[in-house]
Amino acid sequence: MADVFLSYKREDAPKVRKLVDALRGAGLDAWWDEDIPGGAQWEATIEKALADAKAVIVCWSPESIASENVRSEARLAREDGRLVQVFLKPCTPPLFFGERQGFDLTKWRGAADDPRIAKVADCVRKVAAGERAQGRDRPQPHKKMGANMVAAISALLLLIAGMASWWMLRPTVGRGPMTLAVLPFRALNPADANLVDAIWDDTRGAISRNPNLRVLGRETVTALAGRKLDPAGYKRKAGADYLLDGSVQHVGDQVQMKLSLLRTEDGAEVWSDQLGGKFGDVFAFQQRIAREVEGRIRGRVAPGGGTTARNISTSAEVYALFGAARTKLLQRRGPSTRDAIVLLKKAVALDPNYAPAWADLGEATKISGEGSADEVRKQAKAYVDRALTLAPNLAHAHAVLGFLDCSPESQSELRHSIALDPNEVEGWMWLGNCLGSENRVKDALAAHSRAVEIEPLWFTSMYNKMDDLEANNDRQGIFAELHRAEATGDALLTLRARGHAAWLTGQIAEAARNEFEIRRRFPDQVRIIDLSEILMTLGFIDETAALLKVPASETKPYRGIPLPAQELRKRYPVSVDFWNDEEAPLLYGRLLSRNGRLAEYVGWYKSAFRNADDYYASTAWAGWERFVDQGPNVAANLRAAGETELAQQIIDKEESLVAPLLRNGPANWQMAWRIAMLRAVEGRDDEAVAALRRAIGQGWLPNRFEFSTDLAEEPCFARLSSRPDFQAIRQYVLHHIAEQRRQITPAMLANAGLALKKAA
Repeated sequence: MADVFLSYKREDAPKVRKLVDALRGAGLDAWWDEDIPGGAQWEATIEKALADAKAVIVCWSPESIASENVRSEARLAREDGRLVQVFLKPCTPPLFFGERQGFDLTKWRGAADDPRIAKVADCVRKVAAGERAQGRDRPQPHKKMGANMVAAISALLLLIAGMASWWMLRPTVGRGPMTLAVLPFRALNPADANLVDAIWDDTRGAISRNPNLRVLGRETVTALAGRKLDPAGYKRKAGADYLLDGSVQHVGDQVQMKLSLLRTEDGAEVWSDQLGGKFGDVFAFQQRIAREVEGRIRGRVAPGGGTTARNISTSAEVYALFGAARTKLLQRRGPSTRDAIVLLKKAVALDPNYAPAWADLGEATKISGEGSADEVRKQAKAYVDRALTLAPNLAHAHAVLGFLDCSPESQSELRHSIALDPNEVEGWMWLGNCLGSENRVKDALAAHSRAVEIEPLWFTSMYNKMDDLEANNDRQGIFAELHRAEATGDALLTLRARGHAAWLTGQIAEAARNEFEIRRRFPDQVRIIDLSEILMTLGFIDETAALLKVPASETKPYRGIPLPAQELRKRYPVSVDFWNDEEAPLLYGRLLSRNGRLAEYVGWYKSAFRNADDYYASTAWAGWERFVDQGPNVAANLRAAGETELAQQIIDKEESLVAPLLRNGPANWQMAWRIAMLRAVEGRDDEAVAALRRAIGQGWLPNRFEFSTDLAEEPCFARLSSRPDFQAIRQYVLHHIAEQRRQITPAMLANAGLALKKAA
C-alpha cells in the first residue's frame, strides 16, 4: 500500500515527476501511473492504486481542472478524507475544492530540499494517519476586483438558496448515491410529443452522467410511468428516492417548462421551478434546457457535485426514430433488432451527424449477426467509429466498441464508457459479461447488479445477474432476484424471472410452462432462442423445427442421421465455415464418428487448419468458449484416427486457455462441464467425473443442439463408459430429462400454439 497516490494531467508530467522524486527522497512511498508495469491493465491498476493509497495528492493546473479523470479522483479522495491539494500553476480549483487547503508549488523548480516539499510531505503523513490537511497558500489567478465581488455575491446567494432547500432532502447518513427517476415529460400540446420526448431524453442523459447519482434507465421509467403509480410506488418497485416530473408548453416561439422534484418516501415536493424562453435553434434549446435542469438537480440530490454534461441533440423526427429503435434493441429479439436497423438507418440519413444513432446502428448490426462473423464485426465497427469521430466522449459508443470483442482492450473501452456515464446500463452489462468470461464471477455479479439497479425491468441484465448467482452457487440469491422481479408488478418480467430460475436449477418443465405463458400473453415478446432450447432439450424436435421455421429435413442430424457427404460439402463450401458454425463441429463430431465417417471429419479439420493455433484463431472472434467447447471432441476424433500430434496440440491449446480462468476462481457451473470434457480427453478420468457431477448437480443439462442428451455419445467421454460413476450420471441425465418431458402435456403445447407431434 503506497503512502500517497498522485493525480495529475499528462501535460504536467515533467513537474509531477520532480514532485514524485522529491517525496520519495523525503521517505514517502509515492505512486503515479508511470509505475504501471508493461502488460498490466491500465485502468484496473490505477483504480487499485487509488483505492489502496493512504493519501491522494491532486495536482491542480488549468489542464487538470479540465480533466474529468482528475476531478473524479479528487472527489473520491475528498469524500473519504485523503485529499491533499497542490497547485502547479495559478488556477481556480473546481467547485467544492476552492474552500479547501492547498500548497502553492507554482514557483517551485524541483529542489527536493525546498521547505514547501517538507510541508507537503508532513501533510501527507498526517492525512495518512487520519488527520486533516493544513495550509492555505493556494495561488490566486489575477482578476479584476469587480469580477471577484460579483463572484462572491453569486456564491453567497447560491449558498443561501442551497441551505434553504437542502434541509428538506435530509439524505440518509452512510447511504450511497441517491436514485432518481426522471419521468417522461408531458407535452401539453400533443403536436409537440416528439420534441418533448427529445428534451426529456437529453435531460435524463445529462443527469445520468453525474457519478454521484443513480438514474433509472429510460425503459424502466417509461414502463412504470404507464402504471400511474404514486411516488411510493416508484420506491417499492424500482428503488427510486426522488422523482423529477415535468411538463412542456410550446406556444408560438416561446417554450415554458415546469419542473417538480418529489421525495418518494413521503411524496413531498422538495423543489419546483420553471424554465424556458424563446424557441430558436432546436439543438441549442434542448442542450440549454438539459444543462439547466441537470445543474439544479445536481445541487439538490447530488451535493457532492458532478459533471456538466455535453449533450448531443437532433431534430424531433430523428429522435423519435432513435427512441423507437432503442426500445426494440433492448428487446434482444431477432425481428426487433432488424426493425431497429431500419429505423436507425432512416435516422442517420436524416441527420448524418447524430452520433448516438450511429453507435446504436453498430450495436444492432453486431446483435443481428447477419453475414459472416468478420463482415459483421467490420461493418459494426465502421458505424461505431463514425459515432466516435462525431462525438469522441459518447459513453455508449465506447460501450459498443467494447461489446464488439470480449478482450482486455474491450474491457478498457467498457470501463471508459461507465467512467463517462456511470449510468450506461449496457456498458455495465457487457463489462459483466467480459468479467464472467474470465471466470471472475464475483466481479461479474457486481457489474450485472449495477445494470439491474439502472434498468430493474430489463430482463437481459436480470438473466445475467441470475447466471452469476448460480455461478457463485448462490441459490438463495437467485430466488431473492426472482422475488425482486415479482415485486415490480411487471407480469412479463416475472414470467421471465420464474422461467430462468427454473432453467438454472434444472426444472426444465417449469421453464417451459413460463415460456408457454409468455407466448400466450405476450406473443410479440417471445424469445424464440429461449423456447427452442427448452423444447429441444426435452426432445420436442418437430415442435422446435416448426418454431424456428425450418423444414423437417433439417431435423435429421438431431435424430442421429447425418447429412450425406456431398450435401454437407455443399452447405459448407469453405472448410473454415464448418468450424465457425456454432453447432456443426459438435453435432458432426459425434455423428460422423458413430457412422463410420471419421476420416471425413478429420478431413474437414486438416483442410481448414495447419495446427491448433490456426484453429483457435478462426474461432477467437466468438471468445474462448467456442474453441473450448469444440476442442475435446475434435481432439478425441483426431486421436481415434491416429492424428495424435494434432490432437495433443488442441489439448495443449485448450489447457493454456483454461488454466488462467481457473486461477481466477473455481470451475463454476458454466465451466464445470467444459472442464469435464477436457479432463476426459486428457485421461484424467477421476477429475472428469467429479467436474461432470458438479455441473449436473448445479442444474446444467445438455441441450441437444450442441451436446447430446446421452453423454455416452460424446467422443471425449468414450473412455469413461465403463465407469459405474459415469454411467450413474449418464442415467440420471436421461431419466431427469424424460421425467421433465412427461410434465409437458399435449394441451400445454396446443395452448402455446405448438401442436404435439411424435418426437425422437
